[in-house]
Amino acid sequence: MGIKKSFSARLSMNIILLTSVLFITTIAVASYSSHTILAEEAQTSSERMLKIIAKDVENQLGSVESSVQSLAWVVKENRMDKEYLYHTVSKIVSENAHIVGSTVAFAPDYFKGEHYFSPYAYLDSDGKVRTKQLGNEFYDYFSMEWYKNSSESGKPHWSEPYFDDGGGEMLMSTYSFPLKDEAGRTYAIITADISLEWMNEMLEGVHPYPNSHVILVSKKGNVINSRQFGRKTSNFYEWADSLDDEEVSAIANGMASGESGMGRFMQGWELSFAIYDSLNNGWSAAIVCHYKDVLARTSKLHLILIMIGLIGLLILFIICYFIIRRHTRPLTEFTQSAISIAKGNFQTELPEIKTEDEIRQLRDSFDYMQHSLISYINDLKTTTQQNERFESELNIASNIQQGMLPKDFPHTDTIDLFATLKPAREVGGDLYDFYVKNNYLYFAIGDVSGKGMPASLFMAITRAAFRFISILEPDMAKLMFVLNNALSDNNATGMFVTLFAGRINLETGEMDYCNGGHNPIVVVPPADKPYYLNAKANLALGIMENFKFEAEHITLEKGTQLLLYTDGVTEAERADKVQYGEQRLLSYLEKQDKAASAETECNALMDDVHAFVEGNEQNDDITIMTIKI
Repeated sequence: MGIKKSFSARLSMNIILLTSVLFITTIAVASYSSHTILAEEAQTSSERMLKIIAKDVENQLGSVESSVQSLAWVVKENRMDKEYLYHTVSKIVSENAHIVGSTVAFAPDYFKGEHYFSPYAYLDSDGKVRTKQLGNEFYDYFSMEWYKNSSESGKPHWSEPYFDDGGGEMLMSTYSFPLKDEAGRTYAIITADISLEWMNEMLEGVHPYPNSHVILVSKKGNVINSRQFGRKTSNFYEWADSLDDEEVSAIANGMASGESGMGRFMQGWELSFAIYDSLNNGWSAAIVCHYKDVLARTSKLHLILIMIGLIGLLILFIICYFIIRRHTRPLTEFTQSAISIAKGNFQTELPEIKTEDEIRQLRDSFDYMQHSLISYINDLKTTTQQNERFESELNIASNIQQGMLPKDFPHTDTIDLFATLKPAREVGGDLYDFYVKNNYLYFAIGDVSGKGMPASLFMAITRAAFRFISILEPDMAKLMFVLNNALSDNNATGMFVTLFAGRINLETGEMDYCNGGHNPIVVVPPADKPYYLNAKANLALGIMENFKFEAEHITLEKGTQLLLYTDGVTEAERADKVQYGEQRLLSYLEKQDKAASAETECNALMDDVHAFVEGNEQNDDITIMTIKI
């Protein structure tokens, strides 16, 4: 009988021990697994959000760059007309929401008797556009970064953030674009100033989690989106070095090198992570999140599980206690001490088992746990479904946009035409159009400022307007005038489109054309080398109402090929930032078989661009159109 009692006691203790081990193991595995999954999801979600933020910033900066570049030709043609220069910079400021100032800063003594000449337009405190002559002995713009860097390098440049005393009187960054004469010498810098206030407002509203924040830094590490420094900017890289923290230094070094990645570090007593990525202009952005915010919901759930488990273990302990007490010898000193400690913690005697109440409480606790788990799983399903629906809508939008473009390419004795478009995202801002009417080929190719859904909508409007207006107005200059006014009217977003439009008489080869700020097209004669068509400088469409466009005329020899493209071709980049370039495009065309079909030529050029970038991510829409007469 004693053996049976001893066996019962050992069995009860083993049950308690085994249950405790299983409970602790289960909670540990569940905690680790759920925390790992949530952390990975948070990092992935933050990475996606950062890419969206980076694209939004790039689109805004790209819009500023395109506005300046599209006016470069206009300024070059009218650089001696001072009144027109003041008018031009005023239009840049008034027509672009984010541009608060613009100037054309000429080289020293470019105008005889004037060491400084820099017509400047800016927004005053009342939001009105004012003008003034910027340069003088107190404002020596020749020594300023925005002028000096572009003047010496001959390349476009985004300045470091600075407070513009004597100019815009605000914290800003300046985009500079050099203007060169026929000898390749820089004679002026055309600029656009952007206030960093709008960037602060945009980025301050980004909070993936309660205490997360976004950091945007310049090439040299100056924090761009920070109000607290007033006229000064905090340097992120110097701050990272001062911490003497390897993890933070690794993140800073990655951002300084223009890389993308993720790093974990301790912020005070809290474990945090940062997702960082680079922008096209050399700036870098990062999202910083605390793991405690990411894991807040699942931590509460784990606490509930632990409490329920402890209640279950306590009930099991009580049951085993009475079993042992009934069937065994007096308790050992160790067991008595343990029970005494348990009683002391609860300050009461262990209660008798009230079976129905305890079962009901236990059932209610497990029901609550089950509902919590179901709610959490449903939240995950909802988030997943929303992401899938968003991707589905983008795919539908992409299909609609591609469906709007003409696909019935003509292949006859008088005309062979083919075009292809590959957007950088699901939808893009490039466009092309063509149709034949009364033995005339009408055609156009364009590139809307920015990318994504806004650019695609503007692209759709432009393509539809071109088709409608060209049917009514065959004169290319008048066509562009009407189309520009239609796009400029109530254009609060400041978006615009570069457009090359033309009309070819398929019998005589005569072509009337007009270039609205677009890339120069390539002419490939049947028995000579390809060359860029020298088109007059005109403004991109949507920037300035009532701009007088100038059309031109040329007669094409039978067998001539025209190559029209968007800057996604010439600006396609390898990982080392080397671009495909205009000269490489000419060299490529020189080697091609002129007897090849338009479709073969288009696809071959697209393949050559893809081979050149060596797998580097496409950063702009690519459109190619080939016309052979």
